[in-house]
Formats: sequence, C-alpha cells, structure tokens
Amino acid sequence: MKRLYQPGFTIIETMLFLAITGVLVASILVGTGASMNVQRYRDSVTSLKSLIQKQYSDATNVQNQTPATAISCNSNAVISTSGTTEPRGQSDCVVIGRYLSINQDTVTTKTVIGHSGSTSGSSLSDIDLIKSYNLTTLDSSAETSQLDWGTRIAWPVSGGGAKSPTTPRTIAVLIVRSPQSGQTYTFTSDDITAPIKSMIVAGVGTVAGFPGQAQRTICVDSNGLFASNGMAVSIGAYASGASDIEIRSNNAGYSSVC
Repeated sequence: MKRLYQPGFTIIETMLFLAITGVLVASILVGTGASMNVQRYRDSVTSLKSLIQKQYSDATNVQNQTPATAISCNSNAVISTSGTTEPRGQSDCVVIGRYLSINQDTVTTKTVIGHSGSTSGSSLSDIDLIKSYNLTTLDSSAETSQLDWGTRIAWPVSGGGAKSPTTPRTIAVLIVRSPQSGQTYTFTSDDITAPIKSMIVAGVGTVAGFPGQAQRTICVDSNGLFASNGMAVSIGAYASGASDIEIRSNNAGYSSVC
C-alpha cells in the first residue's frame, strides 16, 4: 500500500523556529533599548549645555521681568512694589546678570539685580566694580527644571576636581555683565547656599572654597539609565560667553575623567 505524505513542519522544526525567532526578537529589543538610553543620555547632556549657554544670552539681552509698572529698590538691591516707587528703568537698581544653581538633578535660574550705591567705577577694574555692587536675586524670576531622563550631575572620578563618592553634587554659576565695559564674567561655587557676592573671586585660584573664574567640569551621571557615563559639560576658565561652554567626553583626552 502506498503511503501518502502531507507537506508541512514537524513539531520539532516548529519549536526550533519559534525559539530562534524569540532569541532574535529579544536581541533586537535589548539592542534597541540600549541605543535609546544612550541617545537619551546624550540628549540630557546637550540640554544642560544649552541651558547654561542660554544664561549668557539672558544676561546680555536684558529683560525686566518685574510685572509692576513702578517699583522701589533699596540699597540692598531688594525690589518691591510698595512705598515710594519709580518707573521701571529709572530706579537705582539694574539687571546685572543671571544666577544658575544645580542641586543633583534640579536646576534653578534667577535674574541678578545690582545696586551701585555711591561707589564710582571710573577708577575700578570691572571685577572690583561688580564686587562694589550690592547684589541679590529676583525671586519672581525664578525658574526650576529637572535634568532630562533622570540624570544628575556628578564629580569627576579622576583628574581635576575629582571626588569620591562622585555624588551627590551641587554647583552654582554666576554670570554678570559689567555696567562699565559691558564685558561678561563667569564665577562658580560648589556651595549653592553661599551669598552670590562671595562667588566673585578674580582669577582661577581657590579662595575660601570659591573657584572664581576657574575651569569647571560638570560630569553628567546617567543614574542607572545605562552602564556607562563619560560625558560632561565644561565651563571654560575665564568664560565670557556661550562659546566657552562645551561638551566633553572621556575619550577626548581631557585630564578630568567622568
């Protein structure tokens, strides 16, 4: 008797096909997820760089964010809308710069107000003139945001500015524009609670814990987003504009390693 054979797959062949397909799909999903996390990390670093760069634009292209039509400003550069007021732009206070602080993953930016008092700037250097001003931040201008994708700032693991453990970390950045020359200056501090005037230290030497105008490396920790970090936002020494803010990576040969 002649046997009839039906075309098709055996159970073993079907199981092998499904197993191989499952492995391939899982590999693709894992690879895609890892690639997405790497891109998210890079986007977070780029966003932080852009945010710091924006402060230079805001310091140069001044916008008065006080909503009142008239204000009062005392000798401590504190603005209010009560008492004897004057039209905006005619008080003794000036918008002199921007202040940015980062507390791990939280970024806060504010406008810096200055009051010149009776000091004459004709015989002073730019930095000495700025130091002679009474400075404060305008609380009504405060804006708070989070670093993207759960990332946070960290210290380098080796090289300049290295600390262990690398987190938690805070940093404050003060960007001020000289009323005398129009030149922009950048000062930083690791203490976000310190008075902003204490941050104004000329040069790159450390004075009482304030790095002054020194170069700073702000490592960005992925915080578990993926296994590696290795990227940072760098504020150049004597930074005076957005072009002095750069993204650095460990493979670029810099002394500070994240």
